[in-house]
Amino acid sequence: MTSGSLLLLIQAAGVSLLLAVAAIVLGTVMGAGLTAMAFSRLAVVRAAYRVWVYLVRGTPVLVLALLVFYALPALDLRTGPYLAGILVLGIYTGALFAEVFRGGVLAIPRPQWESGRSLGLPPGAMLRKVVAPLVVRYALPPYVNVCVMAVKASSVLSIISVWELTFAAREIIERTLAVFTVLGLAAALYFVMCLGIDRAGKWLERRLMVRGFVGEPA
Repeated sequence: MTSGSLLLLIQAAGVSLLLAVAAIVLGTVMGAGLTAMAFSRLAVVRAAYRVWVYLVRGTPVLVLALLVFYALPALDLRTGPYLAGILVLGIYTGALFAEVFRGGVLAIPRPQWESGRSLGLPPGAMLRKVVAPLVVRYALPPYVNVCVMAVKASSVLSIISVWELTFAAREIIERTLAVFTVLGLAAALYFVMCLGIDRAGKWLERRLMVRGFVGEPA
């Protein structure tokens, strides 16, 4: 395999990473909104949360990608494959993040809630000073895990003509027939991206080990 093919794979890996990062940002926002629904006082809102999360988590990403890609033009929303791909990954990670954040809220010890109430903190201050910091600490490890999953799930977007690492690998294989070499390099690039996200998460986790947080650094 030529150096040009290797450079093409590296460029495609950059596209995969950018798609994953954009989807993670979108998924985080969606996950936060869904988490608020999970703790709503209205039973119908909590039921809508459960139905949405179960549907998205129970649908393969490949099927979800095809559904979104073909549904958008039917609704006269011609976004193109890249925006559709980000939306697909955003919807998928959003459902996963929602469960991660919900678990973080449920993990907050009861004394922490009682301490905040005893201080007379209003709901907004309670969220900023008590709930959010603890949820970040508790939810960070599974959050990073979902981020890693987003990078790997980006490979599915090749089915809707998104040029990313898997798509580029298939193009190079068709030209060179170097199946094992190309796929091995693609796998190595995915590994490097996922490892980088995991290490960044571990670094951030250690940074968050300050007074008021629980647990031990990894």
